[in-house]
Amino acid sequence: MDPEIREKVRRSLVEAIGEGRVLHAETDLRAYRSDYFYQLIANGDRDRYAPDFAVLPETTPDVQKIVKVASDHNIPIIPKGGGSNLCGMLVPVKGGIVIDTIKMNKIVEVNVRDLFATVQPGITLKELDEVLSGRGLALNQLQGSYKVATIGGSIATAGFPRKHNKYGTIGDRVMSLEVVLADGTVLRTGPKVLYTSTGYRLHQLFVGSEGTLGVITEATLRVEPLPEAHAAVLAYYTDFWSALEASCQIKVSGVTMVGLEAFEISDSWDYEAPAGRHGALVVDFEGTRGEVEAERRFVTDIVERTGGVLSDPRNAEFVTKGYEMIWCGLKAMCEKRRDAVCSYIPSGRLAEFYDKVWNDILPKYGMTPYPFSERRSADMGRYEMAYVVFALPDDEKWHESHSAATREIAELAVSLGGSIAACMGVGLKYRDHLKMEYSETALEMMIGVKRLLDPQDIMNPMKKLPVVETRAIPNANPPGE
Repeated sequence: MDPEIREKVRRSLVEAIGEGRVLHAETDLRAYRSDYFYQLIANGDRDRYAPDFAVLPETTPDVQKIVKVASDHNIPIIPKGGGSNLCGMLVPVKGGIVIDTIKMNKIVEVNVRDLFATVQPGITLKELDEVLSGRGLALNQLQGSYKVATIGGSIATAGFPRKHNKYGTIGDRVMSLEVVLADGTVLRTGPKVLYTSTGYRLHQLFVGSEGTLGVITEATLRVEPLPEAHAAVLAYYTDFWSALEASCQIKVSGVTMVGLEAFEISDSWDYEAPAGRHGALVVDFEGTRGEVEAERRFVTDIVERTGGVLSDPRNAEFVTKGYEMIWCGLKAMCEKRRDAVCSYIPSGRLAEFYDKVWNDILPKYGMTPYPFSERRSADMGRYEMAYVVFALPDDEKWHESHSAATREIAELAVSLGGSIAACMGVGLKYRDHLKMEYSETALEMMIGVKRLLDPQDIMNPMKKLPVVETRAIPNANPPGE
């Protein structure tokens, strides 16, 4: 940015929200350079990208003023939540203003009778649950980044929770949103109700939008009463595929579980696996004491009929409680030149997916499964997700190898009737791969929505949507150009 313009913008921001909430020194901005993925797209150059400013609003009017400054000067805006993203969603590829919502962490309302809470976007999932529990309620969005992910960030990335089978995803929890659009206009997407048959469900536009359509400044979310009881079942099988088959039987049985996962276990697995057992499934339940006990017995019967060996219930409880630490493990892993892919793959095609990934794609590019991860793992049920965790090659061409392998895995996921990314979002990592998954008409429609809400393309530019030639929308400027 030109120094004169930068100083003018700085003064405008300070006038709008105050000196102490406008960060502009290089040392202050280092924390806002990106998430982990920038090391990959920048080929390890940690100084390649940097924002011009980071600002710390506390209210919706603060955000309005910031956005108007950015709009007046055609400066990019990068909304930021907890910063746990691993897909390049926060990379300031064009500089600009990072809107850090960390100070927008207030609870506006908790309505026990009608089971909803209205909150600012900067409160974390864990912080909100801690407050709600004192009222006998829970949001039930136990994601891998539970301790650090914010409400706004979780909505913007369409976060995937452990408890999806009973409570759905964060998108299913959203009743209404308040969003500051690219021109500073405040949009209230609809009434604070979980369902209505009146207007378009505008709030769903912003679920998974990754900050490309506006800045979420308030969310009204469905909450649930705290359950009376919890239970979990951990069972061991001969291999991953027998555990997967048992999981499919549980999924279609009609039993109401909270979470269900099948995975392959290594020799270092700590939870008393019998010799010769290399597959496992874990399923957990919560609700009234009677229903939980009935569900546990029902699933135990399925496990026994399918040849599973039950583990101690204490092991099952420990495994399910470790879910909230997944992101911490992924982040530590990624900092050592590792990466993870989390795709949606129909359960009937998982064998093809893993065979191709482990035995063809990764070896082709000199990559190996991450030693301390399970080779095959799948969340099952209402939403499904397959994990691939791998080490990048230790050579000077690792960047090119990573890009090529990621692309091939994306092509494979789509060819099997799945989705490139079942969680974490798109960011820069999958941006150019969306053409595989969506038709030309669908992409044109998305670009049209983006252009309508953000005609200057200042909202987190070059993220989420690929550059495509548009035909159906006159005068549409593809994002990123």
